Amino acid sequence: MGFGVLFTQGVVSGDPHQVSREILEQASAADRLGFDAALTTEHKYSEEYFGSPLHLAYAIAARTERVRVGTSIAIGPLYNPVELAQDAAMLDQLSGGRLFLGLGAGYLEEDFSTVGIPFGERAQRLDEGVRVIREAWTKERFSFAGRHYAFDEVSVIPKPRQGPGTPIHLGAWTPGGLRRAARLGDGWISNALMSVDTMAQMASAYREEARRHGRPGRVTAVRFCWPALSREEGERDFGATALAMIRTLWEYGAIGDMPEVSSAADITLADAVRDRIVFGTPDECAETVERFRAKAGVDDFMLIFRHPTGPEQSKVLNAMELFASDVAGRFR
Repeated sequence: MGFGVLFTQGVVSGDPHQVSREILEQASAADRLGFDAALTTEHKYSEEYFGSPLHLAYAIAARTERVRVGTSIAIGPLYNPVELAQDAAMLDQLSGGRLFLGLGAGYLEEDFSTVGIPFGERAQRLDEGVRVIREAWTKERFSFAGRHYAFDEVSVIPKPRQGPGTPIHLGAWTPGGLRRAARLGDGWISNALMSVDTMAQMASAYREEARRHGRPGRVTAVRFCWPALSREEGERDFGATALAMIRTLWEYGAIGDMPEVSSAADITLADAVRDRIVFGTPDECAETVERFRAKAGVDDFMLIFRHPTGPEQSKVLNAMELFASDVAGRFR
């Protein structure tokens, strides 16, 4: 089982230059502490997230030696797939073969209107885009004719250092998205706040479909995470910022399995701690990780220690160290 760190900060977190430096400091800590990945994500029209995930991943690659670097996720339909294939391949070369490319269809209309891509085309564009990337990475030259993309005898240079089988992981939380991940991807990435029961159902459906297509069926769970020496300390340092982000994501439409909730204000931290986030003492965190592994067959975790509004950097670094020393080792 692998454990990575996922960075979710933006301009609301503070001065962009300083916040960027803090992300790089977290990435260096992840590399030093034995985490397996240090990944970026994006929204194009949001104060909570930066919108240039590959650029940030390049900087992380230059400051680390062993962690996987890349995206979880970049919004695939917003990019020219040949350029994305080339940029990702260059990141793989720069990092010595450490690329982790996670793509998703996107779910916020503002992300698409910001760059002039029709929101209704996102699923087909992602489908075609992934196929273009595969062609670009496996053939010296290729042609492609789809509904949204057409290329004639083009070549991507250099190819990824990992070779033609460089994995592509796809984020999804709809039936159609899961089928796409199984058909085209090498792994499925969950959203950050689906419950363990929801993840178990989706993971089962995804793996069954992946087997049908003869594809790998690796499951990556994105989770909020905060280990602390006591539950009270965790609630003090992490509770308010986590709850603010959970409510924001519910308003975005990113949480679909809370039928009892009619407004963001109804959500409590206890709702999330019960079966959605990795939180509490190291023993409690380990119990949660084991529950996701046993019920949903999770292979890897991408952990969010810091939200756009906090906690502060020193506490984030301490939490990362506590998880690495007192939780992760139990699953190696």
